[in-house]
Amino acid sequence: MKNALKTLSFNTFIPFFYPALMLPLRPWRKKAIGMLNFKEGDRVLVPGVGSGHDLPFIPDNVDVDGIDISDVMLGIGKLKTKAFHYGHNTMLHKMDAEDLKFDSNSFDKAILSLFLTVVFDPRKAMAEIVRVVRPGGEILVFDHLFRSGAVPTTVAKRVDSVLSYSFASVTRVIDDIIEGLPVKIVDVKEGDPVGFIKGFLLVKNSK
Repeated sequence: MKNALKTLSFNTFIPFFYPALMLPLRPWRKKAIGMLNFKEGDRVLVPGVGSGHDLPFIPDNVDVDGIDISDVMLGIGKLKTKAFHYGHNTMLHKMDAEDLKFDSNSFDKAILSLFLTVVFDPRKAMAEIVRVVRPGGEILVFDHLFRSGAVPTTVAKRVDSVLSYSFASVTRVIDDIIEGLPVKIVDVKEGDPVGFIKGFLLVKNSK
């Protein structure tokens, strides 16, 4: 039951209206991904890759592993990858971000676009992502997340207890999600015209 509703949503109605929702965010998504300091040969993880909205904005000289729990979204993503011939080497896998099947410290970058507000357990997923990113590696979060203190804790917890089982939550706090993890926020940029979405650049602590 944990991810059943989310998996059902992303395998049925969401693939049909999701592209229309994402279209206005294309320039903002590109700007956010540009916050990452890519280097040739980087290995990049894209959890919740969906139908591949991030892929056009990733440099050609890196390797990309995209994961998702939705067969339908991954199918669309694979078709788009073949059709548009992205320069980067891209592999798409069905996988739960809360239980990544990758070795620790195996990625240089991670891109989390509109992901932490839809994943069932954002803290567990983020812990897994931090685990597989090498020390000094970068994590880009492009999402509608609040900073600590922006939403009353009692309100956020009650609302999230219901929304965590639905399509998305609108009350999650990035500081709570990364609390206790070896990462820090080093930059924040606006991610849409009204400031609802933001781009957060995180760096994993070096050993």
